[in-house]
Order: sequence, then C-alpha cells, then structure tokens
Amino acid sequence: MITLLTDFGLLDGYVGQLKAVIFEINPFVNIVDLTHDIEPYNLTQSAFLLSKTSERFPPDTIHVAVVDPGVGSTRRPLLAVTPKGSFVAPDNGILSAVLSEQSGRSTVFQISNQTYWRHPVSSTFHGRDIFGPVAAHLSLGLDPEKVGEEVSDPICHPVNKPIWADGKLQGEIVHIDRFGNLITNIDRELMNYRSSLSVFIKNEVITDLVANYSQSEGLMALPGSFDTLEIALNHGSAAKHLNAHVGDNVCVFDAF
Repeated sequence: MITLLTDFGLLDGYVGQLKAVIFEINPFVNIVDLTHDIEPYNLTQSAFLLSKTSERFPPDTIHVAVVDPGVGSTRRPLLAVTPKGSFVAPDNGILSAVLSEQSGRSTVFQISNQTYWRHPVSSTFHGRDIFGPVAAHLSLGLDPEKVGEEVSDPICHPVNKPIWADGKLQGEIVHIDRFGNLITNIDRELMNYRSSLSVFIKNEVITDLVANYSQSEGLMALPGSFDTLEIALNHGSAAKHLNAHVGDNVCVFDAF
C-alpha cells in the first residue's frame, strides 16, 4: 500500500500524474490519499499530519510525502525506514515528527540510485519523477538499501512538546482543520478531563470540557480524533472566533 500527502491540491492534475507513474510501475498497488490540501509549502502542518495519519496504517505501508519548496535544489530525496512504515520525502524537515517518534529505530537513505527514477527528471516535479517511482518499486519488494547510501543527518526540526510549569500544562496549537477546530500538541493521556480543568487561550477561559461537539453550545475543549486536546465551537469556527493561529499558546490548569 502507498499513501500520498502533498500540497498539490486537485485542480492542476499533479496528483493524477503522480498516481499514473506509480501505476505504470505497479498496476496493482493500493493508493490511499492522506490529503492533497496541505497549505502550500507548510512543512509544520505537513509534518504533523504525516505523523498522525501514517500511524493508523500497517507497518509495511509506504508513505509518499511531497511538500517540497526546495524542489530542484541541492536538497536530498530521502527514504526513511521505520518500525511504523517507510517514508519517501524530501530532506526538508517534513519527516521531523516521524523520525522524532522513531528515534534510534529508523534507517534513512539518500535516494541517489537513478535506476529507480523516471526519466527525464523535471527540476520542478520530483514527486512524479523521483518519489513516486521509488515508492512504486518499493511496493514491488525493492530492497531499501538499493536506493542509495545510508545517511545520519536528515533535517529534523525541533518538535515542541507540552510542558508542566507552575502547576499548569502549557502547549500550543499545531493544526487548524477545515472546520476551524484547533488541534493542540497536548496528548489526551496528559489530562484526565476532570470537571475542574479549564483551558486558557487567547485571553479566554474555556470551562466546558466535553466528550463530543453536541455537549456544548459555545466554545469547548475535548479529546479530538488526533488523540490530543482540541478546542472547538459548536456549529462554528473556533479559529475565527478566537482569531487563533498555529503556534498560539494553550494552557490547561485546575480551577480548584
């Protein structure tokens, strides 16, 4: 199985071309679209969503992630083999969260063996001409060591973790979905969702800690589908209501 995560959108046919070269090599492979609506060039968003969505798949899945503002430059194409799947992507930090979670248990290769590329290679479309074909060959059983030399220095940006300070759990917004729900980096395991807990964000205190969206008429906090604390507004956009953005601070504290 191959999954695809890109910032291509669906308007211009780029996704179709990527799939075409994969099917040309392996007509029988199952392709799953994780998303093609990553905000253009947004490596923070793509790293988060790649990590959170890929973990739902079997460990033999091959994940192609193409958010590649440096396409055609000297940035390296990589293959990361981890216990939770293989990842084909540019070396620009998009694998930061994946490799951080699999620290010490992953092997990363620079994709330098052009035998497995599509030719001629476009300097602006490595997704079609390098990442897609390599993933297709891997789905046919290609030994990862044949794609190129092992590397020890993939680009990994720091992955912010929530911290306890002064009796408060401090985190941040890491993603805003299409409904305007605010996804944070505060894992649900760090909270037991006692009724006395409150959430502070953008100068507002949220006291409604609920289990689903129907249990509050206004702003609410709940354990979201990414298994992290989520802030939502019933039938509305919490992001617009709070004028919230990725990176904004979120604080959880005990009101009593």
